[in-house]
Amino acid sequence: MKLAKDADRIIKKFIQTRVNEAGAKGVVIGLSGGVDSATTLALAVSALGKEKVYGLILPSHDSESIAIATNHAEILGVKTKKIDISPIVKAYKDGSDTFSHRLAEGNLNSRIRMTLLYGESFVSNFLVAGTSNKSELLLGYYTKWGDGASDFLPIGDLYKSQVYLLADLLDIPIEIIQRPPTAELWEGQTDEADLGMNYRELDVILEMIENFSSVEKISSTTSMNLKDIQRIDDMIRFSIHKRIFPSVCKLGYRTVGIDWRETLGTFKKL
Repeated sequence: MKLAKDADRIIKKFIQTRVNEAGAKGVVIGLSGGVDSATTLALAVSALGKEKVYGLILPSHDSESIAIATNHAEILGVKTKKIDISPIVKAYKDGSDTFSHRLAEGNLNSRIRMTLLYGESFVSNFLVAGTSNKSELLLGYYTKWGDGASDFLPIGDLYKSQVYLLADLLDIPIEIIQRPPTAELWEGQTDEADLGMNYRELDVILEMIENFSSVEKISSTTSMNLKDIQRIDDMIRFSIHKRIFPSVCKLGYRTVGIDWRETLGTFKKL
């Protein structure tokens, strides 16, 4: 899988445009010690300058990710704040049995992190720069209103494999690039274990689906298991609710999310 040679320039211009159109002072980014957040951080610093970028490190338990994320931010000259979210998680769990299931608690962790990011966004007049990539977005492999919530997604049109290529161009530390991808929703959790395949194989499937290949054609072309390919295709279809504006029952002449047809920059002064 290739990366457009001017991808970094396009993304940096996109970051500048989104911040300027919102009248914001900069961006805040949740730093996990993973390649997605590290790449997003590096792009934001290059686009806006280190003074306009702020990192939040939001662990739920002791992890090597804390030191990795902190060290990378220091290399780039970005100020950070660390907040242990475990007392907040405990308060929710003490007050309700809704979060007793491991996955429910993992989603809770993600939504608490996004709440803290938006809290910082409010007091600083910063936008929240999301760190999701195209592979995650297509599969719905994120928490709705958690790590899936942000003001804009700089690397949202890059497959995970392409993020690695860009990270290498941006000189992201090798310890980050080689670290197994994880959302740290619980101890020992990894993306590829959840997905049942590695990102290299996954992205081949996703790119072929993007180019209208059938499940059968992908299997015959790649020799991958038909059931695995069908499972990935199903994940895309069943997660569409995560990628669109919440459904609105149409009653009026023009309806938000259906045919209102507004875009960023619509009301930009000439």
